Formats: sequence, structure tokens, C-alpha cells
Amino acid sequence: MDYRSAADLAISLARQAGDFAVSEQQRVRIESKGDGVDLVTHVDREAERMIAAGIAERYPDHGILGEEDGEQGAGAGATLRWLIDPLDGTHNYVLGLDVYGVCITLCRGDAPLVAAVHDSPRRRTYWAIRGEGAHVTPGESGETRQLMLGSADTLARSTISYTQGYDVGADDSRRNVMFEALERSSKRVLRSWAPSADWGLLALGRLGALLAYQNSVWDVIGGSLIAQEAGARVLQDSTGELTIVGHPKTVEELRSVLAPAVDLPKDEVMVAVS
Repeated sequence: MDYRSAADLAISLARQAGDFAVSEQQRVRIESKGDGVDLVTHVDREAERMIAAGIAERYPDHGILGEEDGEQGAGAGATLRWLIDPLDGTHNYVLGLDVYGVCITLCRGDAPLVAAVHDSPRRRTYWAIRGEGAHVTPGESGETRQLMLGSADTLARSTISYTQGYDVGADDSRRNVMFEALERSSKRVLRSWAPSADWGLLALGRLGALLAYQNSVWDVIGGSLIAQEAGARVLQDSTGELTIVGHPKTVEELRSVLAPAVDLPKDEVMVAVS
């Protein structure tokens, strides 16, 4: 399979979905799902169908897993499967905040191979192919450039992104211990509620690290591939609930800071679907 062609498709579809979201923001139709805390809009649903249709047309034998419509295409048993978050940061989008995006990842089995994370308001796409580096492509007139993390500052002088799944409650003691430790040890803890925006900041070297706790797989898997290809280190705790991605030096400092609450391995891992 030509993974560059797959990356080009992911970038194109992410941009189409992102442009659609931007054009619809002033007339968005809002629904709720689950227990009513999580929101969904007509943009989430229509953008996912747009992306899924584009993938199915090019790769009819691939599986597709979307945040809104679940398993599609050739299904979960397909060797190659795409993961789609068509509108990451729906709450921000509904509030009128320009902090939202699109995440598309191609996996072989559990392993991510190609990822595109699109910053919709700024029309900036971060993408990677496993083993071929991470890149950023600005708007139509911009030139693609390779991303590589530079030198890291100390944790005390770094901004750390924290994101969590919707099922994490205020009484989650593990979450509270981690968050308190982050606030105490870092310059600032960023909570954007849109991992797509944070992955871009991390790949550009503007964040020291990102911590994802009990997030959905599409929130983490593509962004972690992009970050790894830019030189980041990735760790997961023994439960698989916490993923830490960042500059190797910062990740090592975080391991020490979070030790009372988290059992982190010494070896780097690859974030997987399961």
C-alpha cells in the first residue's frame, strides 16, 4: 500500500471537514448524547459521513471507526482501519471558540501508520507516516515543513496540556492527585478540551508534554504518532488509562512527579487501538 497516498487522502478529507465546520459554526444545530453532558451537532455527523465516504470510495476493503456512527466500511475485522473524530472540541465549537479540529488515523491492526490532525480555524494540518517523520502543512499557499522537537525547558518552566475523557468525574481520586501534582510542578496546565489543538502545539514545541487520561482512542492515537515522529517520547501507565507524550526530558520529569499516583514503565511504548 502507498502510505503517502493514504496520507494525502487523510489531509484532504480533514481539510474538507474542517472547512465545512468553519462554514457552519454560526448556524450549528446542537443535540446531546449519552447522559446529556456530551454534545453532538449536525456538523459532527455530516463531517464524519463526508470523511467516511471519501475513505470508502478509495479503499473499499478498509474498516472505518467513527466517533458518531461507529464501525463502518469493511468493519472491525479489516486489516487496515481508519479512526475518525470529525469534530474534536465540539463544546468549544458550540461556544464559538476557535479551538477545534479533525483527527484521522489509519491503523494496521492496533498500530497507527498514518495520521492527520487538522486545526480547522487556522487551516493548518499536522501529519505523519510511521518512520517518515512529522510534518505541518499550512493553508493553501503555505509550504509543508518537517517538524522536530527542539531543546526542552525544565518542567517548572513548561506548559503541560491535560485532557481527559467525559467519564472522568470530579471525585476521581487518581485524576485529582495527578492534576494537583501537575499544577504544583509546571508553569501552567492547559485544558483546551480539544486534543487536536494540543497535539499541534506539542509538535511545534510550544508544549512540554500532553497527558491524556481515559480518553477515547481517536483523541490520542493519531496525535501520539505525529508527536513520536517529531521526536517525542510516549509512555502509558500499567492500566492503559494514562498516556504521556512529550519531550523526552519533560516526560522523565513527569514520571518522577507523578510517581505517587501512576505506575509508569521505563520503556517507551506505541499507543495502540486496544
